[in-house]
Amino acid sequence: MNHASAKIIASSSAGDTVVASAARISTTQGTALEIYARSCEKENNGTLIEKVVASGHTSTLEHQFFTVAFDNVSVCTEEFVIEFRLGSYTVKSRRYVDFTNAGFYVPPMPDALLPDYQAHMQSLFDAYAELLEMEIPKEDARYLLPYCFRSNFYCTMNARELLYMVTVMCRGRGSYYPELKTLGESLKAQLRDYFPHLPELFENRFHADESEFYARYAPVQPDGWTIEPKPAAAEVELRSAPPESAHDLLMDAQIYNGMFSHDPEGPYEYSDLIASERNRELELLHAQFEIRNLSLAAITHLVRHRMQTVLVPQVTQAVYFQNYVLPESVRENAKACEIYQQAFAGNAAAFKQMRSKGLPDEAAQYFALAGNQLDVLCDMNGRELLHFMKLRTCTRAQWEIRACAVELLRQLRKACPAVFGCFGPSCYVSGKCPEGRLSCGKAEEMRARFSEDGTL
Repeated sequence: MNHASAKIIASSSAGDTVVASAARISTTQGTALEIYARSCEKENNGTLIEKVVASGHTSTLEHQFFTVAFDNVSVCTEEFVIEFRLGSYTVKSRRYVDFTNAGFYVPPMPDALLPDYQAHMQSLFDAYAELLEMEIPKEDARYLLPYCFRSNFYCTMNARELLYMVTVMCRGRGSYYPELKTLGESLKAQLRDYFPHLPELFENRFHADESEFYARYAPVQPDGWTIEPKPAAAEVELRSAPPESAHDLLMDAQIYNGMFSHDPEGPYEYSDLIASERNRELELLHAQFEIRNLSLAAITHLVRHRMQTVLVPQVTQAVYFQNYVLPESVRENAKACEIYQQAFAGNAAAFKQMRSKGLPDEAAQYFALAGNQLDVLCDMNGRELLHFMKLRTCTRAQWEIRACAVELLRQLRKACPAVFGCFGPSCYVSGKCPEGRLSCGKAEEMRARFSEDGTL
C-alpha cells in the first residue's frame, strides 16, 4: 500500500544568504548588492536569521521558497493545505483524469473496523468505474469519490508561510487529524536541514493551546442526528453589493489616480475601465454572497481564487447532513441514477454503522463524497469578481460553478447594472477567447447572451 508523504523537492538557491541579506538591509549601510556580497562571506547567517525571527520579524523569510510534493495524501489533506492563501498549487484534475485506481487513505481506527472500511471505500470506486463505463463524464462520476481518495499535487510557498502551515499541522487545528500531524512532523524535520531551529521558534510564537483547537474544530455529531441523503440544487444569494452610486466612486477613484480625463458630466463607458491593463479602481467595490448546497467538488473551483475571503465549513459537516448534487448526465440515465443514488445512501448507512462501532470522530471526514454539499460564504472585491466571472461564466467552466457564477452575475447586474453589465466571460469582456483549441467556438452567441439585452 502506498503511504502518504510530503517531500520538499526544490528550494530557491542561496536561500539562507538571501534571507540573511534581507535581515541586514534595513539596518546596514551599503547597496543591496553590496550587502548580499558581504552576506555570501558571513558564517553567522543562520544565527542572524534566528535572532531576527525570534524578535518577530518573520517577513525576511519570505525571500526563501520551497516546493513540496504531496504524494498519495488524502484529498482532505489537499483541502487543508489549499486553505493557506499564500501558496501556489497544481492539483491532478478530477474532471479529466480517471481515478478508478487512485486508491484511498486508511485513517487510524479499531482493527475490527478495517475490513468494513476498506470494502466500503472500494465499493464506491467500483460504482465510480461503472459510471465511467456508462459514459458518464468524469467530472460527474467524480461526485462518488470518497474524501479518503489519494491526491497528488505540488505546493510552492515561501518559508514563512510553510513554517506557519507546518506549525498549524503539528500544534494547531491540523494536529487533531493523525494524517496531517504525521505529514507536518515530516516537513518539520526536512525544514531543519535548511533552518535548524526555526520550526521550534515558530512553535514558541504560536500561542494557541492544542485543547483550544480541539474544542473548536473537533467534529461534533449533531443532536438528534439522522441520515437522510437527498439531492439538492445549489442556490446563490447576494448578501451585499455595490450600490448604483458605485458609478460616482469609480469615476472619483480614476480622477484621484490620474487615470481619467473624461468629462464627468458626459456619458461614460465602463468597458474602458474593465478592459484597461490596470483597473485597480475596481478593488474599491465589494460583494458578499452565499452559495448554499455547493458540492465539495465545485468548492474546489471556488477556492482557487486566492484574492477573496471565503468561509468553508468543515468537510465533516457534509458527512452529517448528507445533501448531494445530482448531475443531469446521471439523472437522464436510469441505471446510472440508480447506482449513483445507492452509492450515497450506502455511504451514509456505512458511516452510521461504523460510528456506532467506534469509528473515531477524526475519521468522519473521510466518509464525505465529492458530491456532498456545504454552504459557502464569500467576499470578493470588484477586480477579483471580474476575474471570477471571466473564468466561471465561460462554457469551459465546470457546470455547477458556472451556473452559480451566472446567477450571481444576474443578481449583481440587478443591483448595479452600469458596472456589472460589463462583466461576463472573457469573450464578452475582452472580445477574445483564451481557450485556444479548447474554445467552444460560440463567441458571438456568448457575447449576445451576456450583452445588456441578453437574458443570461
